[in-house]
Amino acid sequence: MKKVIIDDGTREIPIVNQFDQPICKIYLRPADLSILDRYETVMKDLPNVVKPLEALNIEANGEATYEADRAIMKKVEKDLYGRINALFDIEEAEQIFAKRNPFSSVGGEFFVIRVLQAVGDVIRDAMEEELALSSKRMSKYVEDDRATAEVSDG
Repeated sequence: MKKVIIDDGTREIPIVNQFDQPICKIYLRPADLSILDRYETVMKDLPNVVKPLEALNIEANGEATYEADRAIMKKVEKDLYGRINALFDIEEAEQIFAKRNPFSSVGGEFFVIRVLQAVGDVIRDAMEEELALSSKRMSKYVEDDRATAEVSDG
C-alpha cells in the first residue's frame, strides 16, 4: 500500500549530553503556536506536580529508598509523562527518560528540570525562526496586494 508523506513542519531535535552522547530525539512543530503556552503551563505546574516527592527519600539515581514510596513516585511520573506528552502532542516522555530517571539528581535538581529548561530554549528558537519565515512569506503577499492596489488606483 502506498503512503502519503506530508511535511507538516515537524522537526527532529537530538538531545545530547555535554559530551555529545545521544540521550534521545524529540519532535516538535514550531508552527504550533500553542506549544509555547503549553510549555509555560508545564513549567508553572511542575512544582505542584513534584510536590508529593518532597516527603520521600529519593536516591541520586532517582529511585525511591523505601518500597512504600515507589507507588507515589510512579504516580508522579505518570502525571509528569502525561504533561510532557501533551506539551509535544506526541508520546515523547518515555523516550526522553529511557536512559535516565526524570527524578535523578543533577547538580542538586531533578534531571527533568534540566531537560525542560533546555527544551524551552529550543522551542523558543524554533518558534522565532518559524515566525520570521511566516512574516517574510506574508510580507510578500502584502507587497503584492499594495502593488495591485496602486495599479488600480493609478
